[in-house]
Amino acid sequence: MITLYTAATPNGRKISIALEELGLEYQLEHVKLQEEQQFSDAFLAINPNHKIPAIVDDGQAIWESGAILLHLGEKYDGDGRILPKDAAKRMEAIQYAFFQTGGVGPNLGRLGAALRKEGEKNQEMLEIFGGEMDRLCGVLDRILENGEREYLTGEYTIGDIMHYPWLRIAQQIGAEFITSRPRLVAWLDRIATRPAVERGMAIPV
Repeated sequence: MITLYTAATPNGRKISIALEELGLEYQLEHVKLQEEQQFSDAFLAINPNHKIPAIVDDGQAIWESGAILLHLGEKYDGDGRILPKDAAKRMEAIQYAFFQTGGVGPNLGRLGAALRKEGEKNQEMLEIFGGEMDRLCGVLDRILENGEREYLTGEYTIGDIMHYPWLRIAQQIGAEFITSRPRLVAWLDRIATRPAVERGMAIPV
C-alpha cells in the first residue's frame, strides 16, 4: 500500500492526480502545513527537505514530485497511461516534467509570493517573474501548436500532470499569460474534464 503525504497545494495535487489516473489504492496522510507538521521528526524521517508531497511505497520513501511521478509510471503504469512505453515519447514526457520543475513551478511560485505580499507590491519582482511566466507559457503554446496537439506530447502524460495544478490556478485568477492564449486555455480545460483529475484535485479535502 502506498502512503501519500500531501497538502492542498499544486505540488501535492500532482501526485493525487497520478494515483487516481492509475487507479491505485493509497493511504492519505494530510500534512498540515499551517501547524508545521512538515517539520516534525516523523515527517523529516521521510523527507529531510520538509516539503510535500512525499510517498512511502513498500518501505521506500520518495520525495520531489517529478521523482514520485517517474516512480509511479515506471512501477505501476504497465499500459502507458501517464508514462509512454515508446522510448521517444517517454523521454518527451520526462522532458516536459523537468521543464515544469525547472521553470514554470519556481517562477509561478515566486510570482504568487510577490502578489500575496501585504502592503506595497514589489513591482520589479512582478515584472521579472510575470515576464518569465509569459515567456514560458509562450513555449508551451508553441509545443501545443506542433500538429495542434491535445496534450504536450500529443497524448496525456506526466508532462501534463506536472503543469496542470499550477497553471489552473493562474487561469482561474485570470492571468493574461494564460487567458491570452486559446490553445493553453483549451489544453487546461481538456485536462480539467478528466474524472481522475477532478478526484485528484479534491485531495486532501
